[in-house]
Amino acid sequence: MKFNWAHKTRGVAFGLAAALLMSACATTDPYGAPIRQGPAVPAPAPHTPDVKTPDPKTEPKPDPKPQTPDPKDKAETKPAPRDGLTPPHMTGRDIQRLALLLPFSSPNPVLRDEAASMLKAAEMAVFDRETSDVLLMAMDTAGNAGGAKAATQAAIKNGADVILGPLLGPNVKASGNAARRSRTPVIGFSTDQSVAGNGVYLLSFPPDAEVERITQYAADQGARSFAFFGPDSGYGRVVNSAFGRAVRGQGGSLTASKSYATSDITAMQGPARDLASEYNAALETTDTPLFDAILLPEGGTALRSVAPLLTYYSSEMALVQKLGTGRWNDPDAALEPALRGGIFAGPDQEGRKAFNADYKVTYGRDSSRLASLAYDAVNIGALVADGNARTRTARLIDPEGFYGVDGFVRFRPDGTPHRGLAVYEVQAGRFNVIDPAPKSAEDLGL
Repeated sequence: MKFNWAHKTRGVAFGLAAALLMSACATTDPYGAPIRQGPAVPAPAPHTPDVKTPDPKTEPKPDPKPQTPDPKDKAETKPAPRDGLTPPHMTGRDIQRLALLLPFSSPNPVLRDEAASMLKAAEMAVFDRETSDVLLMAMDTAGNAGGAKAATQAAIKNGADVILGPLLGPNVKASGNAARRSRTPVIGFSTDQSVAGNGVYLLSFPPDAEVERITQYAADQGARSFAFFGPDSGYGRVVNSAFGRAVRGQGGSLTASKSYATSDITAMQGPARDLASEYNAALETTDTPLFDAILLPEGGTALRSVAPLLTYYSSEMALVQKLGTGRWNDPDAALEPALRGGIFAGPDQEGRKAFNADYKVTYGRDSSRLASLAYDAVNIGALVADGNARTRTARLIDPEGFYGVDGFVRFRPDGTPHRGLAVYEVQAGRFNVIDPAPKSAEDLGL
C-alpha cells in the first residue's frame, strides 16, 4: 500500500475536475483561478442495433466448434462506473471521487491561505498520477462545524468515496458524524487525536508522536530523569501530558515541571528562575543533577528566548540535554547558540524538500506548512477508494502503511497516525540527522 511521490511531467490532459460546492458546482478555485482540467471528451452517440425476427427455415444452425471470443466483448466484463459527479471527459471511467474539505472562506486569513496552498498541492498530486482516474472535489467548510457538516453531506451526495479533511478538530468531528451513516471514511488533517476513530483517520503530526520519539531516543542514550518547561496553553498541556506518559513508558521519572502563562520572556523569567534554583539546590545537596534532559516545546522567538534564559539563571544547566518538538524545525532556531546540541523529532526532510522545490516550480511560490499533507492525502485516498467499498477500512489500516512526501505513516485501528520520525541535532546553524526516520513498518519493528 505504498505510493511514490516522484513527480511526472505536467501539461498532459487527464481527469482533474475540482468542484467547489460552496453553493453550486464550479470550475474555479476560491480565488478565481481556473482549475486545471483535461479537455472534455464528447460522449459517443447512442447506437440502437437493428433487431430481426429469426426465420426457422433460413436461420443457420449453431456451429458446434467453439468460437474465439471477440476482444471487443471484453469491455462488457468491466465493472460499471460508480455513481456520482462525473465530468463529460471522465464518462465511462471507474472514477475515484475524493472530496477535499478546507476552510476556503474562513474569516481567518491564515486559514484561507493555508486552504489555498493545500488545494494547489492536492491538484499537483492528481496531475502527478500515472492514471487519470481521480476526481477531486474541493469543498468549502467556511472554517466551522456547520460548514463542515454541510460540505460532507454535499460530498456524499456527489458520490465521494473518501473525504479528505477538514483541517480543524471540531470540523473533523462534525464531518465524521455526517459521513458515518454512509460509511465514507474521513482522512482529517487535525492534530487533535480525540476526534479520531469511528471512521475518522488523522493524517497529521500530533505532538504526542514527536514527544514519544524524542523521549525514547533520549532514554536510549542514557537519560533517566526528565523535566518539562513550557507554556500553559492548550498545546503545552497536551505536550506535558504526553511527555509524562512517554517518560513513564521508558521507565524514567519526571522530576521537575514548570509552566508559564504566555510565551513572552517576561512571563518566563519567574518560572525559569525557580527551576534553576531547584536544579542548583539538588546539585549542592546530593551532587546529582535533578534531571538529565529537559523538554522545551516552543518555537520561533519564544524558543530563542527560553533556551538562553535557563542557562542565565544556572550555568550548570548548560550540561542538560535539551529536547524539542517539531516546532524547533525553524532555520532561525539552528542559529541560537543556547540550542546547540539540542535534539528534536520531526518528519524526514528529504521528501519534503523535493516536494517544496516542485511546488515552487509549478506555482511560483512557496508551499504552506500543511500543503504536503494534502498531497499525500490524495494519493492515500485514491488507493483506499480504488476497490470494493466494503474493504476500504482494511486498506486504510493496512499494517504496511503508506510512504509519501512526509515519510512513512500508517493508521491505527483507532484512527490515530503512527509516523516514522527522524531525530535531528542542532549543530552550527543547521540540523543534522542523528537517527533516520523509519521508512516502513518493518523498520519500525512492526
